[in-house]
Amino acid sequence: MGLEKFRIRDDAKWGHPELEVAYSLMGNSVGYAEVLLNDDLSFEERQNFAAHAEDGFKDYLPDYDWSRVTEYEAPGCIDEPDAPPVKMLVAVPKEKWRYKRNSPCILIIPGGGLTTCFRFTADIENWADKFGVPVATLNYRTLCMGAKYPEPVNDCEAAYNFLAEHAKELNISANKIILHGNSSGGHLSLALCHRLKKRGVTPRGCMVWVPIIDDRPLPQYRSLSINSAFWGGSDAAQSARQYLGKLNNSVDVPAEAFPGRATVEECVGLPPTFIHAMINDNGLDQTSEYISKLSAAGVYCEMHAWGGSQHCSLSTSANVLDKDDPDAAYAQLFNRVCEKELVDMFEYDLRRPWTVEEFNSED
Repeated sequence: MGLEKFRIRDDAKWGHPELEVAYSLMGNSVGYAEVLLNDDLSFEERQNFAAHAEDGFKDYLPDYDWSRVTEYEAPGCIDEPDAPPVKMLVAVPKEKWRYKRNSPCILIIPGGGLTTCFRFTADIENWADKFGVPVATLNYRTLCMGAKYPEPVNDCEAAYNFLAEHAKELNISANKIILHGNSSGGHLSLALCHRLKKRGVTPRGCMVWVPIIDDRPLPQYRSLSINSAFWGGSDAAQSARQYLGKLNNSVDVPAEAFPGRATVEECVGLPPTFIHAMINDNGLDQTSEYISKLSAAGVYCEMHAWGGSQHCSLSTSANVLDKDDPDAAYAQLFNRVCEKELVDMFEYDLRRPWTVEEFNSED
């Protein structure tokens, strides 16, 4: 019982001093289990709450500049060609493009616990200006819409395919699409890498924040005992149960559903992967184990475990609350590291195609 007192990490005393506002915001939020994952609420009640889940961020989220943001509809992927079209938004840099042609492109997959798509995790205009490249995002089907695996992954694949197939008109290179996501957006970004590998496609790279890696309560995942009003181990388990449906607790859950299920062999040939974990997040141990599989498989990878941060508090500080504050040193350090990783993927091809050939060759 002694360690139970360390289970809840909502008090700002657990956070880095510079993250007090963001840390408190997360700790005082309405938890997913109370509404979005609550089986006792009606489907309509959950949908209504999901529709207003981002209202608290409106001051930080001005409407899009539609002179430089274009909406598209992507048809369903090969596994679900009759799926509803996927709504996509693509932002172009306001002034200077970093590349005159064949530009890299960032595809941001929003987070939201698989229950909703949080727009504030996909600041496409700001990122387009910062990096001088087109930045895209999408609305995928969610639990609050009645979706289950594989529908969200199908939607993400459809968005990726749209960018690749319309690369010329978007002035991007189909060979330089970089995936990014936060929380469940990170989960889906990594899952999409496994899906695309089956198609023989390798994105330029993948950079994610606090991804939800695994659905299993394995004994070595001690961080699962960490809980929070915003997102804790119990929320992750409930989300996974609803997402997997009949597959829940099955040995047949594939890596494209939860990447933590991948074997080392299934990781061979994946794109360069950069993962940012938070020390006070319930997914820390799953992330550590997954990055070790990537390393063993010869994938170019990095993992950063940021102290004094719980699920999304550092990324929220860096990209919402303090994104324009040069004095927010910890948040800006996080931003600089992420920027370096993205620019590296722009400039260098860090993929390792020879690993597949060497792995398949006889000794």
